[in-house]
Amino acid sequence: MADAVGTFSRLGYASSSSGNATVELEFLPGSSLGLAENFIDAQGMSGTRAHHSERIRRGTRQVNGSLQFAPSAVELATLIGLVTGNANGTLAETVPAHTWHVWRDGTLYKYTDCKVDSATFSVSEGGPLTLTLNLIGVDETAPGGNFPSLTVDLTTGPFVMADAGNCSVGGTGYRFSAFELTINNFLEPKYRNSNTLTSLNATDREVSVSLPFDLGAGSAVYGTAVAGVAVDLTLTNGNTSIQFTMPAVQTPKQPLPFAQRGVLDLPWQGMARKSGTTAELTITLDSSP
Repeated sequence: MADAVGTFSRLGYASSSSGNATVELEFLPGSSLGLAENFIDAQGMSGTRAHHSERIRRGTRQVNGSLQFAPSAVELATLIGLVTGNANGTLAETVPAHTWHVWRDGTLYKYTDCKVDSATFSVSEGGPLTLTLNLIGVDETAPGGNFPSLTVDLTTGPFVMADAGNCSVGGTGYRFSAFELTINNFLEPKYRNSNTLTSLNATDREVSVSLPFDLGAGSAVYGTAVAGVAVDLTLTNGNTSIQFTMPAVQTPKQPLPFAQRGVLDLPWQGMARKSGTTAELTITLDSSP
């Protein structure tokens, strides 16, 4: 029997649980998506140290894992809605359910009714902008058949660190060495008289930001007012762009670097929060090459 080679794996997205995949996405090594289930052992005693196979029952099952991308702007047009709940990049109160189709070793697997538990955008010196989706879903099926006739987007490449100009913090532009933004939806899975999930509700939302920049240049925003400061970061690749806008990032003081050689960075980390009627985060995407 020939070995299974992961190089030939493929990933497709479907906006519903019953439809075929309509978009193929390039994904990164380290991605994982699959079904985890458990068997119930009541740990009973019957005069032996052995556990009887006949006493074991099937327990709960759940799809989970993470998908990692270095997405192009065209791919982000699909992914942004899963992250924010709205295709236009504004934050919604609900998290949309969707399905992933995975071509693995010649078999098509379908992971239904998935939702994004958390999403992280990250970029650092010399690297691309990556997006990691941590997912929870209901079930896995192996419907068979072939992967749909789709191809990955080749019109544009991923965004890279050099695509970012100065990041505006409190109205002043700063150069930075990395950027990380995480949206956590705090999904709460429930099994009500079922081995599979019967509900998967978003119970909270936090948007955290990490933006280290030069310690000397960043002294003006070390220990900012509790009301927070506005942050605006745009990456531009040709005619495409992605912009992260936050009206109030609140960053309490943290220990500053001291006893080390080399360049010192200000560890500027905080939470983006809603200000008045303005949502804590808006992602504006121009995906037209």
